[in-house]
Amino acid sequence: MKSTVKSNIFIDSNIWIYAFLDSEKDHDKQRKALTLLEEIPADSTVISSVQVVNEFHWILFRKYGFDEATIKTKVTKGIAAFASVVPLDFKVYQDAFRIRGKYNVSFWDSLIIASALDNKCTLLYTEDMQNGLLVDNKLKLVNPLV
Repeated sequence: MKSTVKSNIFIDSNIWIYAFLDSEKDHDKQRKALTLLEEIPADSTVISSVQVVNEFHWILFRKYGFDEATIKTKVTKGIAAFASVVPLDFKVYQDAFRIRGKYNVSFWDSLIIASALDNKCTLLYTEDMQNGLLVDNKLKLVNPLV
């Protein structure tokens, strides 16, 4: 009998933005983000954090001019329907400092990485961190948009 290991996959805000934003300018990135989401194995757990939801909300509101009701719908019927949205706690906050110092990433990115590690993710899909970086020999950062 073949044993399979269920994987946890963390998705960063920029992937959600491209997936749920219909933009002529970013059509190729949207296609890649949607393909990524469609191809995630059914036995995987998709995770994002409250920080990701906050970033998603802020960017849709400030950069793209979406109204609050539309954003809330995209969060609840999009992100939260597809992923488990996890909270950030003080342990994740503290771990972020270690990650920031060791891997030279921004504070905000270190919070994302710490949250992914805390939730035992093996993959972190993101556009704006170092593609291919292996964090603590546990978490691989992948840019699916390249």
